Amino acid sequence: MISLKVKDVNNFMHKLLISDTFDNFLLCDGEIAASCIITFNGRINQKFFDTDELTSLTDDFVYWRNIKHIAYEAIKGNKVPSKMKIVFALSKTKYEETISKSGMHITSDEIGGLYIHILYEVGQIEVITGTSLNTFTMDKTLDGYWDKTVTSFFHQHFDCKVL
Repeated sequence: MISLKVKDVNNFMHKLLISDTFDNFLLCDGEIAASCIITFNGRINQKFFDTDELTSLTDDFVYWRNIKHIAYEAIKGNKVPSKMKIVFALSKTKYEETISKSGMHITSDEIGGLYIHILYEVGQIEVITGTSLNTFTMDKTLDGYWDKTVTSFFHQHFDCKVL
């Protein structure tokens, strides 16, 4: 687990809400405190889909690209939100590749999730990585690889520093 501080809030918000920078991440949950508090539960509502559609779904959560317009509508205007929290996850379809690149010897079924927690409060953005395994291990290889991957992603797109 690592923590990053993003220095340019405006650039970050633009890339979060308008560009496609985060589109391939899944939205686990989120909250925006603006004129009212809006909460997002990104878990797919299986009752909404028919059987054929359900079989084509690979993840339990919606992609950010399919929901970010709602977050944008909640935030746009002259005032910034007082607080915002978003939790992204890596798609299960990327687990095998991530395991292979990390060098850890586990199966994709043993990964509970690979997360990015974003918190905006008091004009600052903090990003915290997280990993969850469905099995106990003392091996932190995947944790280190995920931290390195997220750090690289954020340094590629944003001016930020590791806390």
